[in-house]
Amino acid sequence: MAEPSDSLIPVRKADITIGQPLPWAVYDANHVLLLNKGVVVSSAFQVETLMEKGMYREGRPKLAYWRPGQDEEKDRHEALREGEVNLPFDKVNLSPGDLLHIQPLMEGQTERYSVRVIGVLKPKSLLVTTPVIDGKVVFVKEGQPFLVRAFSGLNVCGFKARVLKSNLSPYPYLHLSYPASVQAMRIRKAMRAPVDIIIAIYDQEGGRQIAAGRIVDLSVGGARVLSPTEFGKKGGRVFITFKVSLDDIEEIVTTPAYIRSLEGEEDEKGRPMKVLGLQFGEITQAQRLIIMNLVYQHLFRDAT
Repeated sequence: MAEPSDSLIPVRKADITIGQPLPWAVYDANHVLLLNKGVVVSSAFQVETLMEKGMYREGRPKLAYWRPGQDEEKDRHEALREGEVNLPFDKVNLSPGDLLHIQPLMEGQTERYSVRVIGVLKPKSLLVTTPVIDGKVVFVKEGQPFLVRAFSGLNVCGFKARVLKSNLSPYPYLHLSYPASVQAMRIRKAMRAPVDIIIAIYDQEGGRQIAAGRIVDLSVGGARVLSPTEFGKKGGRVFITFKVSLDDIEEIVTTPAYIRSLEGEEDEKGRPMKVLGLQFGEITQAQRLIIMNLVYQHLFRDAT
């Protein structure tokens, strides 16, 4: 079967509801249209027939391609400002210990695993730890394709790789194929992720706690907070503390915050809540990175 275009993502059986209009157009791996958006799939047999051909939909944003010119760094940064860019793999600058997320590119497999970079041997392979779930090593077949996601600086990076070799000695690790290029997407302050994080609000740094609430929407630049208590006025300043967890990493964020919006609504249980839009003051680079990671995981989850 042909490799699907980078602009396509697989369609699973569970994505199609018999008797309902398709929410997107369906293509084969060569980007040949199989079914238009809005077509009603009428039977399980039709679904099985399409699955044999391989079904895909457009789900990844089109890229602005970086073509090296006289000033390579300038060209690359201009492309990044436009949105997405295609980069050589060595520009990602992965280091031992960096966290990666891998997802099998096989029908019916939706698992996502976290692995760590062991090393990079250009242009041979990328060495990573074997996924471990609940203390048990996940069996990974040689030749299995994965979608690999990385985080580099302010960019989310994604690329396809196959398992060249799976080793158990002296510890479990994988050789992944060295990608020719990666897709990189700049994370902007406005990009947000839905969350449910407890937050404590203080009147000043080291002062008394005046309220508590939940962050329901988080970005690098700020947060949307639900609280049963009105703890300030629009334009006011408070200090906040909350914990961000991602895989095996935790960061306590403590920062001044500015109230940019103040409204009222009911929560999911019908209770009256104050809804505040907060803009963060200064946060550390480590805190910024873990929030960016949360955002990019949400973005990729939506894309797949």
